[in-house]
Amino acid sequence: MMNKSSTRPSTTKFDGMAIDPIIAENFLVSQPWRALLLCAGCLAVTLGVLGIFLPLLPTVPFLLLAAACFSRSSRKLQLWLFNHRYLGPYLTNYLLRKGISKKQLWSSLSSMWLAMLLAIYFAPIWSVKIFLLVTACLVSRHLLSLQRLP
Repeated sequence: MMNKSSTRPSTTKFDGMAIDPIIAENFLVSQPWRALLLCAGCLAVTLGVLGIFLPLLPTVPFLLLAAACFSRSSRKLQLWLFNHRYLGPYLTNYLLRKGISKKQLWSSLSSMWLAMLLAIYFAPIWSVKIFLLVTACLVSRHLLSLQRLP
């Protein structure tokens, strides 16, 4: 019988601090659910990557969804996602430190506002224009409320 400590990953270091790992244990799911969760996780990663380049598509929520799907279906893909050179820092910064760097903040705000102003300009209906403006203001408020990382 395996002891519990051998199945958990050991404590890791993040910026010099020892932390409990954020990698979740795999839950037992049936084969059809596992396949569905793998597909959903891969789709979420794809949408998250597109969100890096498309201002109105969010990156972190899709990566969080992918991490949740992979935690229940594939430990290998979950570890790949958290250790990925480009995608891993998005997840780690959000989950452990709840913050973004100044560069990420200004890049996100400028690209979002550019896209929103274009969408507002071309939207034919006033209610849609107002909805887009309110959405941009709320997203900006959220981004500005996050902690700044070096």
